[in-house]
Amino acid sequence: MKYAICLALGLAGCASWHWERPGASEGDYRQDEKLCKLGVYSGTDGAVTQAQVRVMHACMEGRGWRKVAN
Repeated sequence: MKYAICLALGLAGCASWHWERPGASEGDYRQDEKLCKLGVYSGTDGAVTQAQVRVMHACMEGRGWRKVAN
Protein backbone atom coordinates (compact mmCIF):
# COMPACT_ATOMS: atom_id res chain seq x y z
CA MET A 1 0.00 0.00 0.00
CA LYS A 2 2.80 2.43 0.89
CA TYR A 3 4.44 1.68 -2.46
CA ALA A 4 1.25 2.52 -4.36
CA ILE A 5 0.88 5.84 -2.53
CA CYS A 6 4.51 6.77 -3.19
CA LEU A 7 4.17 5.85 -6.85
CA ALA A 8 1.00 7.91 -7.24
CA LEU A 9 2.58 10.94 -5.57
CA GLY A 10 5.71 10.56 -7.67
CA LEU A 11 3.78 10.41 -10.92
CA ALA A 12 1.65 13.40 -9.94
CA GLY A 13 4.80 15.42 -9.31
CA CYS A 14 6.22 14.55 -12.72
CA ALA A 15 3.18 15.92 -14.52
CA SER A 16 2.96 19.26 -12.72
CA TRP A 17 2.50 22.37 -14.82
CA HIS A 18 0.73 25.72 -14.75
CA TRP A 19 -0.65 28.27 -17.19
CA GLU A 20 1.36 31.39 -18.11
CA ARG A 21 0.72 34.38 -20.34
CA PRO A 22 3.29 37.18 -20.59
CA GLY A 23 2.05 40.32 -18.89
CA ALA A 24 -1.06 38.67 -17.44
CA SER A 25 -2.10 39.02 -13.82
CA GLU A 26 -3.62 36.42 -11.52
CA GLY A 27 -6.96 38.16 -12.09
CA ASP A 28 -6.57 37.75 -15.86
CA TYR A 29 -5.94 34.05 -15.34
CA ARG A 30 -8.97 33.60 -13.09
CA GLN A 31 -11.23 35.43 -15.55
CA ASP A 32 -10.05 33.46 -18.58
CA GLU A 33 -10.21 30.16 -16.71
CA LYS A 34 -13.74 30.93 -15.54
CA LEU A 35 -14.93 31.86 -19.04
CA CYS A 36 -13.39 28.74 -20.55
CA LYS A 37 -14.87 26.49 -17.86
CA LEU A 38 -18.32 28.02 -18.32
CA GLY A 39 -18.14 27.39 -22.05
CA VAL A 40 -16.80 23.85 -21.82
CA TYR A 41 -18.34 22.37 -18.69
CA SER A 42 -21.75 24.06 -18.50
CA GLY A 43 -24.61 21.64 -18.85
CA THR A 44 -22.58 18.61 -17.80
CA ASP A 45 -23.56 16.27 -15.00
CA GLY A 46 -20.24 16.81 -13.24
CA ALA A 47 -18.32 14.13 -15.10
CA VAL A 48 -15.37 15.48 -17.09
CA THR A 49 -14.16 13.68 -20.20
CA GLN A 50 -10.75 13.83 -21.84
CA ALA A 51 -12.40 15.51 -24.84
CA GLN A 52 -13.69 18.29 -22.58
CA VAL A 53 -10.25 18.73 -21.02
CA ARG A 54 -8.75 19.10 -24.51
CA VAL A 55 -11.38 21.73 -25.40
CA MET A 56 -10.68 23.54 -22.13
CA HIS A 57 -6.95 23.61 -22.88
CA ALA A 58 -7.63 24.82 -26.43
CA CYS A 59 -9.80 27.62 -25.01
CA MET A 60 -7.02 28.74 -22.66
CA GLU A 61 -4.45 28.55 -25.45
CA GLY A 62 -6.79 30.56 -27.67
CA ARG A 63 -6.72 33.28 -25.02
CA GLY A 64 -2.92 33.38 -25.15
CA TRP A 65 -2.09 31.05 -22.25
CA ARG A 66 0.61 28.37 -22.50
CA LYS A 67 1.23 25.33 -20.33
CA VAL A 68 4.60 25.60 -18.55
CA ALA A 69 6.29 22.95 -16.43
CA ASN A 70 6.72 23.78 -12.75
